[in-house]
Amino acid sequence: MNNAIAGSSKTLAIQALAHGTVALLLVFLVADVNARATGGAALYLGAAWAFLTGLGLSHIIHEWCHFLGALGAGATLTLKSRPHPLFFDFDYNLNTPGQFLSMSLAGLSGNVMLLCAIVFLAQPPTLVTTSLLAAVAGQLVFVVLLELPVSLGVLAGLDPLQSLTKHFGQGGPLFLRAGVGGVATATLVFLLS
Repeated sequence: MNNAIAGSSKTLAIQALAHGTVALLLVFLVADVNARATGGAALYLGAAWAFLTGLGLSHIIHEWCHFLGALGAGATLTLKSRPHPLFFDFDYNLNTPGQFLSMSLAGLSGNVMLLCAIVFLAQPPTLVTTSLLAAVAGQLVFVVLLELPVSLGVLAGLDPLQSLTKHFGQGGPLFLRAGVGGVATATLVFLLS
């Protein structure tokens, strides 16, 4: 690997500590709520918390898998100096389409792996774990609709920035479709579980 990461290992450690702390806190609180909430308002508040946790975990896993995919491909990256949800920048001018694809597809695979882990670990199903699963599944569909067409464009020969510009140039309707797809998926998972 021939990586060029602008930012220190201390900066990366700060990002990892911030994101890891949030992720562990989310998981701990959901597990606690799932174990304690037996009915009434506490159960419904726990389900709402689990849904928000699913969205938060999906984002954290997605971004770190993007980072690891880029790192594994030897891409040039810039770390943000303070903890941030989007903690690194990919240098489109210095990286190849292959490095972009590695970064892009790794993020999507992170969402898939999280969904598989939730399906496996959230047994037996409860209202809380079903809410968690619904959020993670909905977020996966949202991300697929937003990001997969860009990767497909690069695979078809477009430059990564051209593919991003073409796809995200759709503006609001793109985000509306992705949002509706995510909400519909979450609703179906919740209703069918």
